[in-house]
Amino acid sequence: LIILARRYEVGDAKDHLDPLVAVLDSNFWLTIHVITITLGYSAGLLSAFLSTGYVFLCGFGLIGGDQNLRRSLTRAVYGMLCLTLFLSLVGTVLGGIWANYSWGRFWGWDPKENGALLIVLWTLAILHARLGGYLREWGLHLASVFTAVVVTFSWWHVNFLGVGLHNYGFTSGKGAIWAFYAAMLGVLGFGVFAMVLSRRSKPGRMPS
Repeated sequence: LIILARRYEVGDAKDHLDPLVAVLDSNFWLTIHVITITLGYSAGLLSAFLSTGYVFLCGFGLIGGDQNLRRSLTRAVYGMLCLTLFLSLVGTVLGGIWANYSWGRFWGWDPKENGALLIVLWTLAILHARLGGYLREWGLHLASVFTAVVVTFSWWHVNFLGVGLHNYGFTSGKGAIWAFYAAMLGVLGFGVFAMVLSRRSKPGRMPS
């Protein structure tokens, strides 16, 4: 056995097995990272869909005079954006911990990591603008609608770039993503048009 061991021993006496890739290693951090980040991104999409409903309901004059319903939708969207920011930020930090265990670095400016940072910065900008009075009711909902584009790009579209350590997951359906972008930008354009009409019909109020 000693002779065989010496015969097949690696010269530098080091372990030459390749380390596990991150999706297979550090399962604890992987699990809580994925759950947290998924909930955060889902909250962002939900806020966008609620705001889409607001845009169409107000744009077609279905709830124009129902201030209680409008305030309820606005509070719901604001709350979902707060949840998006919190869970996305926590999930991104947990992802950095996972990456540190699996790849030996906390942050590497990988496209998926940049996408996560983009979502955090976008929702932070919305909430800051809302608190500062720069975004009012209509402005909050229009910014929330665009959140769907930001989340979709950061969560799925980066898979098609073909670069980075996060290059796994589905790589088909690019046409559907572009169609979704077009639909949400259409909603955004309709919302801007409806907001302008609402502002002109009520010159004494600033609905944005």
